[in-house]
Amino acid sequence: MWQKRCLIVAPVLAYVVFLSASLPSCGSSNSSGAPPAPTSTPITLIGVRICSLSTEASAATQCVQPASDRINSATSQQFFAQGQFSSNGVITYQDISTSATWFVNNSLLTSNGQGAFTAGATIGCSCITAASGTVVSPPLLVGVGQSPSLCSACPPSPPS
Repeated sequence: MWQKRCLIVAPVLAYVVFLSASLPSCGSSNSSGAPPAPTSTPITLIGVRICSLSTEASAATQCVQPASDRINSATSQQFFAQGQFSSNGVITYQDISTSATWFVNNSLLTSNGQGAFTAGATIGCSCITAASGTVVSPPLLVGVGQSPSLCSACPPSPPS
């Protein structure tokens, strides 16, 4: 009787030992024993807007880009670019003025970098945009030495 049981039990035990040695333990798929590397959630820039430093105390909350602004002739004015970021559905805001690329559509304003602009003596209208990568702000219409209400609207950004 004992010999008959050994003929059945021995192959079954050998099969179980073989499977347990060749298969990874429950929940583990790497053989090094190290825990799996955590996955990161990408942070994506989804918007850029231009705001006035004098009216925006913090870049931690969303600023509202004005439709227009005025710079007096032969003076300078500082603007800041605010980036809107999304990460896993959470929206945050950050001042990206130093890393943004600033554009002005004519020579009435000179970009001094990082959102600072100087107006010359010529009166007229300019459009300012800020960009980071492929994300471009809406244009900000600036009256140079005059009210922006005397200016034509800026073309959309990017131009269509």
